[in-house]
Amino acid sequence: MSIRRATHAGSWYSNHSLELSQQLESCLSKADTMKAPIDKARIIVSPHAGYRYCGPTMAYSYASLNLTQNVKRIFILGPSHHLYFRNEILLSKFNQLETPLGNLTIDNELNEKLIKDGKKHSNIFNYMDKDTDLDEHSLEMQYPMLLQTLNWRKISPDKVKIIPMLVSHNTKDVDMSLGKILLPYLKDEKNLFIISSDFCHWGRRFQFTGYVSDEKELEEAIEEETEIEMLTSRSKLPHHKVPIWQSIEILDKHAMKVLTESANIEKYSNWKKYLEISGNTVCGANPCSVILAIIALLKDERLIKFEWPKYSQSSKVTNVDDSSVSYASGFAKIP
Repeated sequence: MSIRRATHAGSWYSNHSLELSQQLESCLSKADTMKAPIDKARIIVSPHAGYRYCGPTMAYSYASLNLTQNVKRIFILGPSHHLYFRNEILLSKFNQLETPLGNLTIDNELNEKLIKDGKKHSNIFNYMDKDTDLDEHSLEMQYPMLLQTLNWRKISPDKVKIIPMLVSHNTKDVDMSLGKILLPYLKDEKNLFIISSDFCHWGRRFQFTGYVSDEKELEEAIEEETEIEMLTSRSKLPHHKVPIWQSIEILDKHAMKVLTESANIEKYSNWKKYLEISGNTVCGANPCSVILAIIALLKDERLIKFEWPKYSQSSKVTNVDDSSVSYASGFAKIP
């Protein structure tokens, strides 16, 4: 049996089981105290940075997850940070996922079915090579928190199987083809979906210094399809209405607004337009696009509405030489 090693343990998070368990349980308990558990939250959006940065925010997503004894399968969609590819989803070849808290089991039988089903759509599913799998943190950072949450909800990890999916760049047609294949699983209450995504990566090192002074300015840019301002070393910051960190929050919260308020069929196109105009470096933008493509195919007029119980930034940026990463916890119920 092949086991994917916890390659980021000891660096991105503790490799000591007791220390890690206590850290994650503390985050979950605080999130649970602040907000009652959510019934039927079958999709969550969760950040994927080191737990010391995003753990308290991440916990709100997992505290919202509708983990019951009926849940049999959890899809985890994460962005690819090291490998660029187009128009396919990469699946894991491993049988199990190691964490310092124990192992999770991959649904290899479903992987084989997805590979087979994908052949009808230009081989849309393939396996990632082992090095790519081991290098990728967007998927791995979900595993320990998921296992801790299963234990916290008193559900045996042996009863739940995982389907890690690595996403890079897809055309709209490919996303919609993926939507058709994955729609039956979204409709089935035995399945949950985790979308691994940080929000804005701001700073020169991320090649993004976008700025808006208020929500109205951003809305006008999107309506008129004009690019937003990019700050440089010559930008006269005292002339700007709000500090940079607040501008970042405006950008991020408009992204959440798009995911929340758009009608099901419009979420995908509105999301793509927002990303194109704002340039916001939401690193899980492509996995978000996949889940929105599935939602667009739901033949139901009731709105799939995302809610956002927690938002944070790694630092409060005040000048162009600073940088930060944003984290948001989100969830959606399926009527």
